Amino acid sequence: MGTAVSTAVITAMRAVNASSLRRVASSKRGGAVLECVIVLAVLVAAQDWGRTYWNRSLEMGRHPGFYQLYFEPAVMIACGKGFVVSDPQVPAIGRFLREQTTTFNCNDIPPEAILLRAGGFQATARYLMTAVGWAWRMAGVSWRKLGPLVGLLFGVTVAAAYGIFRLGMGRVLALLCTWALSLSPLHVLNLPGIRDYSKAPFLLMLVFLLGVAVTRGPSWRSVLSIAVASGVVLGIGYGFRYDLLIAIPAFLLAMTCLDGGWRARLKYGSAGTAVFLVTFYASAWPVIEAVRHLWDCRWHTMVIGLGDPQTKELQLHAPVYDWFAGFSDEFVYATTTSYAARVQPGLGHIEYCGPAYDSVTRSFMLDVASHTPADFLVRAYASSLQMVQLPFRWRAAPMPDVAVTYYRIRNAITSRVKEAGIFLVVTAVVLITASSIRLGLFVVAFLLYFGGYPAGQFHDRHFFHLEFITWWALGFLVQQLATAIAARWLRRPLALPSAHAFRRAALMLGGCVAALWVALVVARLYQARSMAPLIQQYAKADVEPVETQVADEVYRVPTAARPQTDPETADLIAVDLNEWQCPADSKVTFVYDRSHLGFGPEIAVRRDLAQTKTRIFVPVYATFQGVSVGRAAPGCLAGVFRVRHPERFTLMPLHQSLIGWGLEPPSDE
Repeated sequence: MGTAVSTAVITAMRAVNASSLRRVASSKRGGAVLECVIVLAVLVAAQDWGRTYWNRSLEMGRHPGFYQLYFEPAVMIACGKGFVVSDPQVPAIGRFLREQTTTFNCNDIPPEAILLRAGGFQATARYLMTAVGWAWRMAGVSWRKLGPLVGLLFGVTVAAAYGIFRLGMGRVLALLCTWALSLSPLHVLNLPGIRDYSKAPFLLMLVFLLGVAVTRGPSWRSVLSIAVASGVVLGIGYGFRYDLLIAIPAFLLAMTCLDGGWRARLKYGSAGTAVFLVTFYASAWPVIEAVRHLWDCRWHTMVIGLGDPQTKELQLHAPVYDWFAGFSDEFVYATTTSYAARVQPGLGHIEYCGPAYDSVTRSFMLDVASHTPADFLVRAYASSLQMVQLPFRWRAAPMPDVAVTYYRIRNAITSRVKEAGIFLVVTAVVLITASSIRLGLFVVAFLLYFGGYPAGQFHDRHFFHLEFITWWALGFLVQQLATAIAARWLRRPLALPSAHAFRRAALMLGGCVAALWVALVVARLYQARSMAPLIQQYAKADVEPVETQVADEVYRVPTAARPQTDPETADLIAVDLNEWQCPADSKVTFVYDRSHLGFGPEIAVRRDLAQTKTRIFVPVYATFQGVSVGRAAPGCLAGVFRVRHPERFTLMPLHQSLIGWGLEPPSDE
């Protein structure tokens, strides 16, 4: 009898448990279906808004620039010719790519046209060209017909952002943050730049996958699924924009931060990393091969980011030197190849973006970094601070008649809380760390990495997609507050981190801050020693005076009597200023003719210095005309000199520092 009763009870318990499990499974299935419906609705709505914005922008006469001259393979794909270019270029295609016409008829490609496989930059963007080509093939070859494709890129980006927000908040708040991001001036204004915008959907999908990896318990199914999905997303995205490679270290970081002990992390992390890399390589194979054999401008884009405009945008005090006085592809080429010729006398012609050029630009960049590591660190720190301020920087509405009330309210709020981003993010990090040291360390590393890498070329087209970080922090904090209020109202227990957990979090985060500070101090000590001999070289430079003639406010400098070389040999010019005699807000401009736009730097005069001469060294190239200080009196410019042995200097050029806390919006100067 007892046995029968026990059996009956156990059977009943199993029945109840099975029923409960079925209800839970049913609830999970229902939640998953609802999430899919929401994601689809977000994607469709955002796609429509993105397409509308593209069309309206063209109607308003706005001119999006995304390297249209390179899109010949897309035209050929639309016309059924494959991934090729014409040689010589078909005149009608040339007119279309230069936007002299808005449409193109495939019948204008003559049968006798010579077609060659596309290479160079076009091959590195093979998947982007293919996507544009098929969009044209379905709708007609016209710049105006790209609206659906642009809208799709925008829709996927916004849908991926919703997924990221859901990792830290409920559906309602996630939808509100997604809506705010979809109306962000910074985000929307970058949409027409298809080439640079196209990385956003892939990077945000990868961020979502990384978030899922570190917040869910690992299993073979989950880790390998995330690895395959991440590899495919990155591989395809790499064919749209090659700078998506920055996501590879982020994936490796996520694999080291999986839940569980170190044995589980090693097991799942190593397997996930291997699957991720293999999947990425397979899905990106055509682009990888093209980059390996046809395109060597990878370091070029980093060199151009060394310029003075980026220093100002990063809110850094400019030191007494500049790494890089111009801001153009041509100036990068002239500077780096001239540097190579000084380091390796007798070096021959270097093809732009050819195999030798990649080596030259890498050597130049590493030489700069070896002399000024502290500047690289402080630029990364400054970039990280700027990234958390993005929602408070851009206030102009993308469209004058869209969401007028929203933008008025938004601007009224953001203008009064200009530095709120750093407090939102730090508070969110403290709460996360108090709950989980593992997740806290991951978030800190994530913020430093993704926040710091835009310093490589600090321009909004390279970081607009990171605005989600601050919106996520805001939504996460509001969710925690709402949960606490609801628990108190309903008198339900609320699991809060203990005081000990907060002390532990403060200790850990304080240690992170201390480590960053120590790294900067050590780098600055090294940099001071490294730069001192170079500065001494300039102080003791052997110079000869240059006779100048004034014409149109320009002190004309005669051309150096030396043969033209390839690579071009730079002259090193020294200019002496009596800055106390120069007009307020005046600038010293190094003038070139129109063939060298972006070569002539402008250097602000520092009138607060003592009444002693200031000497400025600047390398100059072909077509250099002279020096101008505007309408300054003759006493402002004390003299112009030419350095006799410029080949002795390895760098144009002790350290940069943040202006205040680095949180002020960039000036308009």
